[in-house]
Order: sequence, then structure tokens, then C-alpha cells
Amino acid sequence: MICCLFFYILFLFGLKMNRFIFFIFTIIFFLPGKVWSQVSVKAETFAEVIDALSANEDESLNFGRFSVGSNGGSIIISPDGLRTAQGTAVAAGGNYSPGRFMVTGAAGATFTIELPDEPAILVHDQSGKTMQVDGWLSDPPSGESLTLPDGSRLVSIGARLNVGTVDENPVGQYAGTFTITFAYN
Repeated sequence: MICCLFFYILFLFGLKMNRFIFFIFTIIFFLPGKVWSQVSVKAETFAEVIDALSANEDESLNFGRFSVGSNGGSIIISPDGLRTAQGTAVAAGGNYSPGRFMVTGAAGATFTIELPDEPAILVHDQSGKTMQVDGWLSDPPSGESLTLPDGSRLVSIGARLNVGTVDENPVGQYAGTFTITFAYN
């Protein structure tokens, strides 16, 4: 605009200037173009803190009582509580159960189950000899996005106990631990 004013003043004072060029320059300068402006707006943002996800072991994974023959075998507990024996292992009476965990958190939130990557080791209380637990299964299944409909959900864990011969796994109590991970997603 200052530039146009300058040329207009020169024109008024009688300087020889091509009227056509002055006219074109004035029109181009005053043509509407991009308007550069700035505006600030206050916007809202939200966050919600929810209850932490927690899990409690309601029932331990228990393979129960059994005996082994000359070749060993395995005892399998399914997540729904069925027990089967394979090989020369023979299931006997006594209590057995899948592991049961109560997962609690925010109602309607989703979570996942991560089963152990490696076998758990059960150790004989006197000899120190071991058995391995593997073949982990869960109900509901791991790898899926699960919901806490009312803020809680029961999860059952099953697995396979691999048993050696009587020499490898003498009579007595065996115990061990395993890690299962529950996480919001």
C-alpha cells in the first residue's frame, strides 16, 4: 500500500509515468488475495484415571495325586478343571484344580492375558528333583482382548505336568511358581 501511495504521489507531481503501468500496478496491488490472520481458541481436553488392574489367585494350579510307572508320563489339567493322565502316569484320588484368578479393574475396560513363555519347575521337598509344567492354556483364551464387564472377571489356567520315572521323580510333595501377566490394552 505504501508503494502504491508513493507511485500515486509521483504521478500527481507531474513526473512522466506511463498511466497504463500505474493503473495495472494499482489494480494488482489492491486485488483481493490471501488474508494473513491469526486466531487463538481455547479448547478442552479430557483424561480419566481408572482403577489399577489387579489379580488375585483364588485357587492354585493343582495336579492332584497320581502315581508313575516305569516310563513316566504327564498329568493334564484343562482350564475347565478336567484332569487326564498320559503315559504310565495314573491319576489317583485327592483334590486337583486349574489355577483360578480374579482379575479386577475399571468396569468395561479391556485387558489381555500373557501366559508363561517357559516351563515352570516343581521341586521335590526332600530330594530337590524336579518336574516341568508347560502347555499353558487359559479360559478365556490368551491373545484376545478381554472385557471386565462389571469390573471383574474370573480367569482359569490349565497346563501339563511332565513326570519322569519313580527314580527321576520320587514319592513326595512338589511345589513351584509361575508368572502370568494381565495387562490393560
